[in-house]
Amino acid sequence: MIYSTDQAEKLNNESPGIQLATVGNHIKELEDYAPALFYKPITADATGGLDVFGTAGAPFDCEIVDIIVQCRAANASGTAKLTDGTNDISDAVIMAVDKVVTRAGTIDDVYSSISAGDTLQVVTNGADDRGLITIVARKLS
Repeated sequence: MIYSTDQAEKLNNESPGIQLATVGNHIKELEDYAPALFYKPITADATGGLDVFGTAGAPFDCEIVDIIVQCRAANASGTAKLTDGTNDISDAVIMAVDKVVTRAGTIDDVYSSISAGDTLQVVTNGADDRGLITIVARKLS
């Protein structure tokens, strides 16, 4: 839920106790500044790219600050990288040993900021690479 300033003010005015605590403002602040986490399981061939958000695209403007990959099936040369469909956002993250968690070694700041509606794709090295990619982002105002 995207919480607006108007909604925060409405909640703040619900009762005297809430008004004093400015609960609405605190909820809005949490939503505005909490990190956003996006998860994409890689359960099929992703060598041609697997859409992270589907057809709707990114839900809001954000900057990718970390990428975590959990391998879910051993594959000797398995990797996963994040792209915008054209440009690599991350390096190829090792995804070769079942149950092992690795993180992106590099994130390209030229491509790491995305706008609402933009697409992201996970691209694997091999057709049998399997895992879970977790994208950590901060919302942009």
